[in-house]
Amino acid sequence: MKHLTIALCGVLALGSAQAQRLQDRHDFAQAPQGLTAVESETMTVRQATTSAFDLATRGGGTVLFQEDFANGLEGNNTFGGWTAEDTGGGLIWQYVDANGDGSFADGTPSGVTPPAGEFSGNIPELASTTGGNGWMIFDCDYYNTPIADGVENTEGWITSPSIDFSNNASVIVTWEQYFRYCCYPYAPVFLQVSSDGGNNWTTFDGHGSFIESANTASQNPLTTSVDISCAAAGQSDVKIRFSYLQPEETGDGYSHYYWGIDDVVISENPVVNDLSIVQLATGDIYNVYEYTHVPMEQRIYAADGGLVAGVLYRNNGNTDQEGVEIIVDILDDQGNVLSSTTETLGTVPSFGNGATCPSNPQDTVYITTGWEPSTTGTYTVQANIMAMAADEVVEDNSAARDITFTDDEYGHDDFTNLDVEFRPRDIEGSDLFEPTGYGNYYHVQNEGSVAYGISVAFGPNSGGADLEFEARLYERDAAVGLTDSPYESAYFLYNDNDVYNGEWSSTSAANPHWVFLPFEDPIDLNLDGFYFASVIVEFEAEAELTVLGNADTDTDYSTAVYSQAGSGDYVWFGAQTASPAIRLVLAERVGVDAIADVNGIQLHQNTPNPTNGTTTIRFEMLQSRSVAVEVRDLQGRLVERVERGSLPAGEHSVVLDTEQLNAGIYTYTLVADGLRLTKKMVVR
Repeated sequence: MKHLTIALCGVLALGSAQAQRLQDRHDFAQAPQGLTAVESETMTVRQATTSAFDLATRGGGTVLFQEDFANGLEGNNTFGGWTAEDTGGGLIWQYVDANGDGSFADGTPSGVTPPAGEFSGNIPELASTTGGNGWMIFDCDYYNTPIADGVENTEGWITSPSIDFSNNASVIVTWEQYFRYCCYPYAPVFLQVSSDGGNNWTTFDGHGSFIESANTASQNPLTTSVDISCAAAGQSDVKIRFSYLQPEETGDGYSHYYWGIDDVVISENPVVNDLSIVQLATGDIYNVYEYTHVPMEQRIYAADGGLVAGVLYRNNGNTDQEGVEIIVDILDDQGNVLSSTTETLGTVPSFGNGATCPSNPQDTVYITTGWEPSTTGTYTVQANIMAMAADEVVEDNSAARDITFTDDEYGHDDFTNLDVEFRPRDIEGSDLFEPTGYGNYYHVQNEGSVAYGISVAFGPNSGGADLEFEARLYERDAAVGLTDSPYESAYFLYNDNDVYNGEWSSTSAANPHWVFLPFEDPIDLNLDGFYFASVIVEFEAEAELTVLGNADTDTDYSTAVYSQAGSGDYVWFGAQTASPAIRLVLAERVGVDAIADVNGIQLHQNTPNPTNGTTTIRFEMLQSRSVAVEVRDLQGRLVERVERGSLPAGEHSVVLDTEQLNAGIYTYTLVADGLRLTKKMVVR
């Protein structure tokens, strides 16, 4: 058993190994990016949101304070007005009136409709319950526009009037918000509380259930609740403030996008006894990852502790809970209980009685069940939490999730709910798309496994033109980070109607089609190794490479996407909010040569390889085709093209002079009537 104390709402804690993985993927500041039209149009709530004024879902307690900003900073409450401060001299915070027009803290019209920066100009207004009568925004993107004139890291806050909570045993703040930030994953939005009239402040995370990720828009609106009892309950001179701050993890680096706030409600928590399970994980994501699909050869054996259940739990009541236990059951597909494990937690304090303030909103316990599957199939892991006192809200006392043990596939995705499509960004002023890539991490629990390829659910927007891409398997080197870690790859031409695979593109997220992409050679996997399976396009392209995935699922930080860093380089960034449907395959299905056989073409490895003079490329065709050979560097730049014209069926060769090429890795592609086969060569 392993207990973890955490302060992240909705996300399991980062351990040392996980934090190292995260840091590996954030060595560069990510460049601010504008949302595409598709992204801005899909900024809708993926799950049912609740109005901040719907108090039945927020405990139903007495309302102690509420603010809808109908009068801007002057306030629309019985306590008084708000104050605004920011590092832009009052030019960052804006009040957005009923007409959508912005004005600064001193009442001067800004002349824009926020959000109004060069990267946020197509963002809709905050869709809060009373957004039609006004709301507040920290528009740091507009303040830093145009970026060509320079960029400042920004901070600021809006502070409430003083409120008396001396007769209240619990205090909960709920508000509606939306935000997007750059340029590191840690969210810069906080709720701060003072119980001495504003002299000292206690800081609470303000990102709610949003999985922290730079350049990603939150839900609109995102309803967020924070229990501030440890700082405010029983106090007579309390102020709260919504603070945009440079997170302590980075110190600086936050300059762009926006934070909209509206419909603030402060209420009591009338519930005395209420334990809940917030999240259930099928794995120890403190050190490794969790999976939805596990090959039998990589299951955790009973002798090693068996399947691990990670249970994120919380005390939602206003008093400590005694005699707390968590029971984890494992069921087969018929509902039969195969294993049952009880973990005793003892006392779980309320938010107001925690050892520290801010109190940890939830804790995690990792429970080794001692169970391992004997056959492939889908099993259900179910957790229940209980205490000595009768629970007042029993519907959140349990959680369940499925895990499938397979013959050969490792996966993070839930294929029954692929609800997002990972897509590249279009390049403004052109018909091209930026370099892009998507992938998942995998950990080797047992020795002896071999990777033969990956299986991918491409999205319906993939293709549209010739698109050469790679399937890569990195072995992560913690000393250099993912981007610079060694990898093996295979090259493919995306084809909407490929002879071997049939239709590559899924017609919709509800109808995913899986495509197997074999590596050129099987790859032996090292015990305790961390591997990253991905698809990638390293250069600008006329067509899109897209992959289906699951929204709001990357709680184990197993996902990374290939994107542009602040330096201008393209690197892998982790801490994403979704998981792509890319699986690692540990059994032989079909080789690259078998695919080539179907097309009637065989491309052989160049000889000699490595080369520092001339090298010969041999290929075979079963029918006459028009042929060319292209050589590209790893940035995708064409360095040589040899036209051979129409060639008959049979074996042929092309001799390349590589003496003028710089040392490094190159690709050579046989282009035969639109069919493309690619291999790597090394020049010394």
